Amino acid sequence: MATYKEKVGTSVINFAGNYPAVVDGQLWYDSTNKDFKYQYPNVTTSGSWRTGASLNTARTNIAGAGTIPAFVAFGGQSGATVYAQTELYNGSSWTEVNDLNTGRYALGGNGTYTSALAFGGTPPATAATELWNGTNWTNVNSMNTARAYVDGAGADNTSALAIGGDPAPSGQTELWNGTNWTEVNDLTTARAQMGAAGIATAALAFGGYGSPMPALTESWNGSNWTEVGDLNTARSDPGGAGTNTAALAFGGYNGTARVAVTEVWNGTNWTEDGDLSTARNGLAGDGDTNTSALAVGGEGPPVTAATEEFTGAGQPIGAWATGGSLNGAKQQMGQTGLQTAALAFGGETSTAVTVTETEAYNGTSWTEVNDMNNAFYRMGGAGISGNTSVLSFGGRNSGNTVQNNTESWNGTNWTAVNTMGTARDIMGDAGTGNTSALAFGGDSGGSQQAVTELYNGTNWAEVSDLNDSRSDLTGFGIATSAIAAGGFSPPNTANTELWNGSNWTEVNNMNTARQEMSSAGVDSTAGVIFGGDGAPGRTAKTETWNGTNWAEVADLSTARAYMNGGAGTSTAGLAFGGETATARTAATEEWSGSTTVIKTLTD
Repeated sequence: MATYKEKVGTSVINFAGNYPAVVDGQLWYDSTNKDFKYQYPNVTTSGSWRTGASLNTARTNIAGAGTIPAFVAFGGQSGATVYAQTELYNGSSWTEVNDLNTGRYALGGNGTYTSALAFGGTPPATAATELWNGTNWTNVNSMNTARAYVDGAGADNTSALAIGGDPAPSGQTELWNGTNWTEVNDLTTARAQMGAAGIATAALAFGGYGSPMPALTESWNGSNWTEVGDLNTARSDPGGAGTNTAALAFGGYNGTARVAVTEVWNGTNWTEDGDLSTARNGLAGDGDTNTSALAVGGEGPPVTAATEEFTGAGQPIGAWATGGSLNGAKQQMGQTGLQTAALAFGGETSTAVTVTETEAYNGTSWTEVNDMNNAFYRMGGAGISGNTSVLSFGGRNSGNTVQNNTESWNGTNWTAVNTMGTARDIMGDAGTGNTSALAFGGDSGGSQQAVTELYNGTNWAEVSDLNDSRSDLTGFGIATSAIAAGGFSPPNTANTELWNGSNWTEVNNMNTARQEMSSAGVDSTAGVIFGGDGAPGRTAKTETWNGTNWAEVADLSTARAYMNGGAGTSTAGLAFGGETATARTAATEEWSGSTTVIKTLTD
């Protein structure tokens, strides 16, 4: 019988325990447990929770708004300590920002990470309402009735529902119009500590506190509440996310114990799906639909800072899924943002016309917004904070001349700002937006560059060069923590360098040398690279970076290059546009992260 080496061309690796450099498809011998192990890609179409970064402060009865990877969490308690603390999540870490004006717990919340509302809470029970604009909280008009353990639904801070609560418990519902609260029709069943999802005109309220413990679900049509299908698990204090036709309920307390149960609402029925890793109640939860949500904080016990990210039913884990197409097929655009809030700008159409077009992605579809001032392609772009703060720099014009022009996007318009020191195109890029960006490498008109420039919101300044001069590379991260990978040196390279805010250091190479690929990631510790050219020809290869090594994971659905830049995080990336082997494309694909399963072989 043939040996393993004869079959696969390599010897079995011996290692005591789980092999640290394992990749999908790896077989090794665990000398501690004396068995063979194999790493499988975990690709599934059922819902699944994965661990995210923990809050800076553990707390329960917390509120939040947003989705992966852009979320704001506020208020809460731990024992006798009541918090006004507010934290922002970028898909990789939590950052403390400006506090609520009034510390409280058991409050309601809704909106996005830049446009949220906080209302009600205790102690004592309050009607106070605060508005979040992405930077500060402002006191606005209070609810008509002070209450705690209230829940909320709404798309932003201009419209919301405040539902139920204590004391009573209450069935009271109030509608926020951006200025005032108005009492509208009550729930059919009074209760507190529910989960909720949706917007001010189409919401869902489920579970809650009562005797017996309710599984009741009610749907709001903008005027009245109607009873619809019950939860499978009756519970109070769950997290909620989504819409009134595509919602999630997760965690809570069933009257005896805290639960990890997650249920998916399809507009008619609840179906059980993948459990939370940690059973808990009092958690903050929000998300756009039943396929993308965040569970934050709560109590297990103990009170926890844990964050979990849900990639839901119908959305494969560790794979690419089809998203909404661009309005036009384009290559070599500028690309920035998040999976749910990205920006595509400039580029070259299928008829080789260089354009000023800008398109914004909302997680579902692309919308044309205001054009750039100049038509360029092959430019760099920075902006991981969504599609409201973006920088475009360098590139080529329709006359095929390299540029040093820089334009700043404020969410509505492009404005010309100070130019780069070195004109170039097809460079690597990183940064948080129009106040902080990094440009490295590129082509200055037939000459590969190592030059690195840092933008501080006003001017560009040269900093330490790359170790390897190259063009057609990709990059991800922020101005103080970034990765430069691949490109054309010549020849094509797999070289990877790490930027620490002062210098570049060579680290472990990609598995496949290539140029003109794209990437996503919020700092140098985690990212994903996809597509490219020269492997040979167009490639669909995808590799993930864990801060130390690259691992090959599930391919793009379509092999392509010349996407430029990229958008998103290591677990929620976006690929759009580019060029296949035959044509330029408008196709968009969404990356749902890379998870793996290590199995012990028994046969």
